Amino acid sequence: MQPLDALFSPPEQRLLATVLTHPERDFGTVELLSRIGSSRSAGSSLLKRWLEAGLLKERRIGNQRRLAANPDFLLYPELRQMAMKTVGLAQPLARALAPLGGQLREAFVFGSVAVGRDTSDSDIDLLIVGDVDLFTVSPLLDSVEQELGRAVHVNIYSEEEWSSSDDQVLRSIKNGPRIDLMGELRATAG
Repeated sequence: MQPLDALFSPPEQRLLATVLTHPERDFGTVELLSRIGSSRSAGSSLLKRWLEAGLLKERRIGNQRRLAANPDFLLYPELRQMAMKTVGLAQPLARALAPLGGQLREAFVFGSVAVGRDTSDSDIDLLIVGDVDLFTVSPLLDSVEQELGRAVHVNIYSEEEWSSSDDQVLRSIKNGPRIDLMGELRATAG
């Protein structure tokens, strides 16, 4: 069982992943219904319920209805963090890195995404500590970049480099906000 399974149905999780990982983007209803993956009537009911609750906001362009996450919703920051830590970011990245799981000591997202100040144009800063190289990691991330609709910027450190306390940039990353991927990697492997 995945962490959000107790709180949200699979279609709701897919909707969370779609709208909350792209904070400044709006979506057409047909696109959202396709991503939700449930029947049209069930998907439409879900969208209507989220609109009425205020989690989604709507704007119209002619006949077209555009929906986006509502950052003014009371629980928006918490829901966004939940999505980023699970279905929206951590799970896709962990799936991509799964072939290397045994070689990784640490893997996490840092920077603007971890802080929650990213935009739809922000790249995803990924840090990996382990016995891997960029030529091995990069091809694994190609499909996840397509899935997430964002570039993934990878920083790879050996355990020795990561253990060094001399580098101010590394100290800043170590002490800054992060979205850990190791738990998802272990869950993916198990």
